[in-house]
Amino acid sequence: MSKPNKTSFRIALHGMDSRTCKTMEMYLKGPCRGVAVVVEDVEADIDMIDADHPKARDILDARKAATPGRPIILLSLQNLQLDNTYFIKKPVNVEQILAVLDKIKAVAQARKAVAERTKIAQAAPKAPDLPQPPKVETPKKMTMDVYVNKSKAPKPDDSAEHHKASKHQSAMQLNEGGFTAFLGTLSDIDFDDEVQLLTACYDPRQYFLGYVMSAYKTANLQSRVLQLCSIWKPLTIFPENQEIWVDADDKQTRAFAGMPLGKGSVGKMILTAVDSTTAVQRAEDKFQDMGAFVWKLAIWTSKGRFPIGLDIQRPVYLERWPNFTRLVITPDALRIAALLVQAPRTPLEVASLLHVKPQYVFVFISACHAIGILKQSERQVDAVIAVEQTKKPKNEGLLSKILNKLRGA
Repeated sequence: MSKPNKTSFRIALHGMDSRTCKTMEMYLKGPCRGVAVVVEDVEADIDMIDADHPKARDILDARKAATPGRPIILLSLQNLQLDNTYFIKKPVNVEQILAVLDKIKAVAQARKAVAERTKIAQAAPKAPDLPQPPKVETPKKMTMDVYVNKSKAPKPDDSAEHHKASKHQSAMQLNEGGFTAFLGTLSDIDFDDEVQLLTACYDPRQYFLGYVMSAYKTANLQSRVLQLCSIWKPLTIFPENQEIWVDADDKQTRAFAGMPLGKGSVGKMILTAVDSTTAVQRAEDKFQDMGAFVWKLAIWTSKGRFPIGLDIQRPVYLERWPNFTRLVITPDALRIAALLVQAPRTPLEVASLLHVKPQYVFVFISACHAIGILKQSERQVDAVIAVEQTKKPKNEGLLSKILNKLRGA
C-alpha cells in the first residue's frame, strides 16, 4: 500500500482482488494525480467497495459497524441509491472520482462548520436565532391558508370536470405567485452557501414519495388495482387508467409528503390487491392523474433539494417535454425544460445560464426524475476503470513516439 500524503485522501479498498486493487492504486496515483492513495483499513478515512461483489452487502454492513462516521464509496454497474453512501458508476473515470471526493470534502467542511458554530453558540450566553422561527412560520401559514381557501368544493353534477379545471388553475396560480407556500421552506439549508448547496439532497425512499413510486411500478407490472396502506390515508392505484384515488386534499397530502418516515411508519406500509368491483364506488373528485400526483409529491418532498440518486455536478437531460397542461408549473419550468431538452447540462449550469435560484432547478429536476423523464448522462459500461483516451497529433515525430511509448501512451 502507498504511504499517504498530508493532502491526499486515504482510501481502503474492499471486495476487489489484488489485481484490481493494484490497478486502482496506480490509477489514483497516475491519472488522478495523487488526489487519493490506497491504504490499510486502520489508516483510511474513506472506504471504497465494489458493490457488484457477491458479498457486497455483508462488506457494507461490516464497514458501517466498524467505522460509522467514515464515508463509503460504492462502485457498481447499476445505479445505486443507498443511504449515507456515495456512488460511482463503472467504469470509473477521473471526473467521477474527483467529483465524489470533492463532495465528501464539502460535506466534511460543512459538518466542521456546523460543529464550530454549535460550540460558539453553547459558549455564548446570547441566542440571536431565537426571534427567527416566528418570522418564518407566520407568513408560511398565512400563505397556505390563502391557497387552501381558493379551492372550492366540486358540484355534484360536474365534479370530474371541475376537478380537472381546479388542478390546472392551481398550476397557473403557483406559476404566478405563492409558490413558496406550496413548495415549503427549509430553514436548515442556505442555498446561497456553495457547500450547503452541494449537499442539499434528499432520499425519496425515506418519504412517502418512494413508496408511492414503488407501488405504482408494481401495479403496472401486475396490471391490477392495488392499495397502499400506511399510517396515513389509503391510496388506491388504477394502472389501467393511470389514476390514483386518495381521500385527501393538497394541504393534507403536502404535510404528509414532506415528513420523513421513521422505522415505525415504514413497518406499516402494506400493498394489497383491491377488488375491481368495489374500487369503482368512489368519489369522482378524489381521483387524480398518476403522473400529476407523483409530480406534486416530488415537489413537496424536494422543497428545493435534489434527489440523492442524481449527481448535480454531472449533466442531466429531458427525454421529452413534461405535459405542463396537467402538472403544477414551478418557477421558470418552461425555460429550464427548454435547456434540458436541447442538450445535457448540469443543474448548476442551468441555474447560472438562466439566472434563477438553484432550488427552482432542483425542484424541477426532482419532479421530472420522479415521473421518469429526466436522465443523467452515463458513460458506456464495460469495466471498473475507464480508459483515458488522449488525442494524438497526426504528424507525430519519432522522438514523440519514443517518449509516448516510454510513458505507456
